[in-house]
Amino acid sequence: MHRTFLTTLMVVLLPSIAPCFADKALLREHCVDCHTGPDPEGDFSLHDLGRGPEESNVQLWIKSLQRIRAGEMPPDDASELSPEQSQTLQSFLQHSVTAYERASAPTLRTPPRRLNNREFENSVRDVLLLDHVGTNDPMAMLLGDTLHDGFDTHGETLGISEFHLDQYLAAVRAVLDQCILSDPQPESQQHVGTPDDLMIQDDGNRQRRDRTFRSDRGIEIRSPRERAVCKTFPETTATGYYRISVQAKALDRHVYPQQATGIHDDDPLILRMHLGNRSVDFSLAEGEFKEFEDTYWLAAGTPIEFSFATDGLRLLNNGNFKFQYRIGHDHIKQHKPNLYRRVVTEEVPRATNRRDMPSHWVHWVKYWQGPRPMIGGLTIEGPFYDSWPPKRQTALLGPEPSLNDAAEILQPIARRAWRRNVSPDELDPIVRLVQQQADSLGIVGALKEGIVAILMSPSFLMPGSDQLTDNERFAAKFSNVLSATIPDAPLMAKAEQGRFDSESGIQEELNQWLRSGRAEPFLREFPYAWLQLDRINFMAPDVDRYPMYEKKRIGDDMVREAIAFFQHNVHNNHPIPELLTADYSFINADLATVYGLTDVPDDSVLRKYTFGDGRRGGFLGMGAFLTLTADTLSTSPIHRAVYVMENFMGIHPAPPPSDVDIQEPDIRSARTIREVLEAHRSDTSCAACHQNIDPFGYAFENFDPIGAWRDHYVDASQQADASAAGNRRRRTVDVVTIPVDASATFLSGARYDDVTEFRQIMMNDVSRDRFVRCFVTKFLTYANGVAPDNFSEIEAIVKRSSRHDYRIIDTMAAAMDSPLFRETNR
Repeated sequence: MHRTFLTTLMVVLLPSIAPCFADKALLREHCVDCHTGPDPEGDFSLHDLGRGPEESNVQLWIKSLQRIRAGEMPPDDASELSPEQSQTLQSFLQHSVTAYERASAPTLRTPPRRLNNREFENSVRDVLLLDHVGTNDPMAMLLGDTLHDGFDTHGETLGISEFHLDQYLAAVRAVLDQCILSDPQPESQQHVGTPDDLMIQDDGNRQRRDRTFRSDRGIEIRSPRERAVCKTFPETTATGYYRISVQAKALDRHVYPQQATGIHDDDPLILRMHLGNRSVDFSLAEGEFKEFEDTYWLAAGTPIEFSFATDGLRLLNNGNFKFQYRIGHDHIKQHKPNLYRRVVTEEVPRATNRRDMPSHWVHWVKYWQGPRPMIGGLTIEGPFYDSWPPKRQTALLGPEPSLNDAAEILQPIARRAWRRNVSPDELDPIVRLVQQQADSLGIVGALKEGIVAILMSPSFLMPGSDQLTDNERFAAKFSNVLSATIPDAPLMAKAEQGRFDSESGIQEELNQWLRSGRAEPFLREFPYAWLQLDRINFMAPDVDRYPMYEKKRIGDDMVREAIAFFQHNVHNNHPIPELLTADYSFINADLATVYGLTDVPDDSVLRKYTFGDGRRGGFLGMGAFLTLTADTLSTSPIHRAVYVMENFMGIHPAPPPSDVDIQEPDIRSARTIREVLEAHRSDTSCAACHQNIDPFGYAFENFDPIGAWRDHYVDASQQADASAAGNRRRRTVDVVTIPVDASATFLSGARYDDVTEFRQIMMNDVSRDRFVRCFVTKFLTYANGVAPDNFSEIEAIVKRSSRHDYRIIDTMAAAMDSPLFRETNR
C-alpha cells in the first residue's frame, strides 16, 4: 500500500531523471491502489499533482517535499528508497517549486490593513509627542480586534467601516482635548486627605453604611476587590500636572501562615494607585509609614483610587474574600483561647442575622489580622504647569500659533503620522480647512481640527501605502513590528541614508532597539500571539479539581513564564531551536507548586530554573502550552498534537470530518484515551491522518490539565455499601488508577517511550529545520499581516539563518532583509 508515492512522482513527472523508475508496472503495482480512485489514502490522489506545480496544486508539491525531508514518505515500514534516491527526489521537487514561483512572479506587496487598536493608540501618542494618550481612557470605545490564529495584525480581520471611523474620530478628539488646552489657565490647589476623608468606596447598587476600617492612623484595604477613595477629592477638576503624595505601610505581614493566606512571606505588599486607566504600584513594608510622591499628567475627570493588588486571600471555599475571615477564627482558637471563649460565649449568641456556628466568617471580621495595606494620608496638588501654554502643547503648535504658520505647524505632524515626506500640495486642503474654521473655533481650535484631519486620513490609518518609498516603507514597518508605532526621525534618517540596505545594518539596529528597551512591545506581543496565550483560560481547568489554578491565578504566571523565557532568549540571541527544547525556564513559587519543585525561592518573582529530569524546559514543558491545549477536566493528545504541529512544526493537518466525536477516556471502565483513539483509528478513512498526528501528542499524556506531572490516570467514584452493620448504607470511595502510556512511533520510524525521548526527537535536524521555518513564517505573519506563501524565499531565509547557527536576532535580520519583509524584489 505504501510503496513510495514519491517514486510515483518520478514515474509520472520526470522519467528522464530516473529511467529505472519509468516502468509503469511500478505505478500499477505500488501506488495506484493507494493514491488513485474515489477514496485515495490520506485524501491524496496522484492526479492532484497534474503535470507540474501551478496555483491550484503548488501546496501539494511543497507538502510532498516536506514529507520526504522528514522521512515520513515513504513510510519507514515500506521504504525502498536509498538516501541518494531520496535526495534526488527532494532536489527535483524543490527545483520544480522554485521554478514555478520564479515564473509566476507573485506580487510581494501585502494588501493594506488598518492599524489595530494598540498600534492606533501608540501611533496617536507618538504623533502628538505624548507619553500617554490620556487617563480619561479615550480608546475605550474602540471595537475590539479580532484575532486570527492569535495574531491581531492579520489583514483579513482588520477591515475598516464607517463605525470604526466614528470611533477613531471620537478617540482622536478626546486625546487632543487633554493635550491641547484652549481655556484659561486653571488655578492650582492643594487637597489634604486625612483618615477621616478616606473611605472604602461602596461598590453595591444601593447606598450602604460606611464599611471602612478606620483608625486615627489611617484606613485599611482588606479585600482585593475594594477601592479606597478620598471623599474630598474623588477626581481631577481640570487637565494638567498633579503632584500626588501617599503615606502608606503594610499591616500584619506575618501573623497568619502563608499557606493559609496565599501571600508569600517574601513578597512585598502592593498598594496600587489607579489614575483613570493608568496604575502605579507601591511596594509596602511594615513599620513606619512611607511616603510615595510623584507627578502625573491627568485628564479632567480622572478618578484617583487605591486597591490591594494580590492574588492571595482567595484560597477558602469558592474564593470569595469574605471566607478568608475564617483564618482569623482558626488563628485565635489556637493562639488566643481566652479571646476565642469570649467571642463564642458573648458575641456569637447576640449576633443578629448571623449564623450560630462559631467558625462562621462573619463573627471574626473585626479581629482580622491578615496582610493588608494601610493608607495614612493623601495629598494632591494641582493642576499646575511647566509653562502656559504647557510645553506638550507648544511642542506641537509653537508658543504663539497663527494662521500664517498653519502649514509649518502641521507639516511635521503629518510627516510623523504619514511616515513619509509630505509635499505642500498634500497639506493644502488641510491648511484651507484650518483657515475656514479659525473664525468659529479660534486658531488653536482650528489647528486641532487640522490635526484631526491628518490622523483620520488613510495615510495614517492604513500604513504601508504606495506613496511610501522603499526606504520609508522599511522604516515604517521596522518600527511597527518592534514597537507598534510610527518610526521616529532618527530611524527615518538612517533609512534614507541606506543604513538598512544590508542584513548587517538591520542587525545592528535590532541590537540597539533591544538594548534600549524600545523593542519591548514586540518581545511581549509576538510570543503572546504566536503561542496563542489568549486561549489559556478558554477552557480553564475545573476549579473544584484544580482549585489553585483559579484561586492563585496560575494562568497569569504561566503567560508571564512564556514571555519571560522568550525575552531571555532574544536578549541573549540564543539559537531558535533552544526555544523549543531548552532544559530551563523562568518560574516562581506558585509555578513550582504546579511543577512539583521544592527548591524555588518562596516568592512571586520569575527566576531562571534549570530542570534536571529532562521533562520540562522550553515551550514544550511550559504550563501555558499544556493548559491551553487541555479541557476543564481532561487532556487530549489530539489537541496537543495539533498545537505542536501548527505552532512549532509548521504542519497544518486537515480538520476532522464534522461527524467525528472523540470521547474522553472512561477510567471506570479501564478505557484510556489511547484505547479510544485506537478504536477511532480502526476506521481506514481516519487512520491515514491520525498516524501522522497522534505521535505529536501522546508524549504529553503525563501532564494533567494544569501541566502537573502524573504517572497514572486517576478516578475516584463513590459506591453504596449495603452490607454495613444495621443495614445502613455507607458510601465508599472506589479509586481506579491506570498507568499513563506516553509512547508512540512517527511515520519516519522514530519512536519514543516518554516525553524525554520525544524531546530528543525534537532536537534532530528535521525537527530543527521545521521549527526554524515555522518561526520565520510566524514572524513574517506578525510583520506583514498575512502568512507568507513564497516557499523559496522562506527557504532562503532558513538557509541564511543556518549560517549563524539559527540565532534569533540573526534570523530576524535575515527575514527583514528578505523581499518578503521589504515587499519588493531586489
